[in-house]
Amino acid sequence: MESQPDVWPGPVGSPARPNWWSAQLPPPASPITARRAYGEILLVFVAFFAASIVAGGETLAHHYSPPTGSWAVFTPAAGSELGLSVLAVLVPVLLSARRGISGRWLGFGWPRRRDGRQGAAQSLRIASWALAALLVGGAITSGLSMGNRLSQPAHQNGAYLVYTVAASVAAGIVEETVVLAFVVTTLRQAGRPMLEIVLVAVLLRCSYHDYYGLGVIGIAFWATVFVWLFVRTGSVLPLIVVHIIWDTSIFLGQRWHAISIISANAWILIGLAAGVTWLIDVRSRRARPPGRRPPSAGDPATAPESMADGI
Repeated sequence: MESQPDVWPGPVGSPARPNWWSAQLPPPASPITARRAYGEILLVFVAFFAASIVAGGETLAHHYSPPTGSWAVFTPAAGSELGLSVLAVLVPVLLSARRGISGRWLGFGWPRRRDGRQGAAQSLRIASWALAALLVGGAITSGLSMGNRLSQPAHQNGAYLVYTVAASVAAGIVEETVVLAFVVTTLRQAGRPMLEIVLVAVLLRCSYHDYYGLGVIGIAFWATVFVWLFVRTGSVLPLIVVHIIWDTSIFLGQRWHAISIISANAWILIGLAAGVTWLIDVRSRRARPPGRRPPSAGDPATAPESMADGI
């Protein structure tokens, strides 16, 4: 495949494809074998998530005691979480670079507008889809988990809350970088079928949420939506931001109810704003003079009209 380093991924919804679920083309890098792809994925996943899978199983079996400690315990633990997030970016980026995949191709770039520039409205709409998926998936998890959840201290002091914020930042960065962007991009470079890619990414995501028991079905739901959003847009940054804010608001909301109220209102406003930007885009396309075509990533002058600008 001919390399197009300056234009991949294309604008959201372009080039024209007939379905709302249509994906970006794979990054234009040299193909690799499935053996190499799965070898790298397994190596990176085990390095970052093996301990979490074991801890989740111990939590599900009620063998894992709630975390306790003071500033002397939680401060270095918070530092470790942030350090882990840095490694979770460096390792996939460096491994991918050896295969010809740049950081942008890995997903570290904001979604593009139809004119090729970064699109704030597109990011907002991605965020609204992600939030909707988390809300639905969270409801499913709450209904099926039968009380199973992460162990937490009975009294959440300031030291613990600082740690949870750091852990929320790490969760958003590590999970979306390793289990979403790295896994999906690597398997696409190996030419694996999309169904296989989705199943692998979702199963890996569910494996370290095993402490929810049957509630992991809710995790599978929003994880599937996240995979779709990533392959649809070629950007992981909005998903990282949403994941971080979502986890942080949950932990802080358990201590201060006002945080939960503010978060709920913020989610509603984000959804409304995303809807408004989408309506504006639709009206703009309909008002375009006949015969005028919007630019695309590959050829700004001759790109066909997009049929799939739903995000």
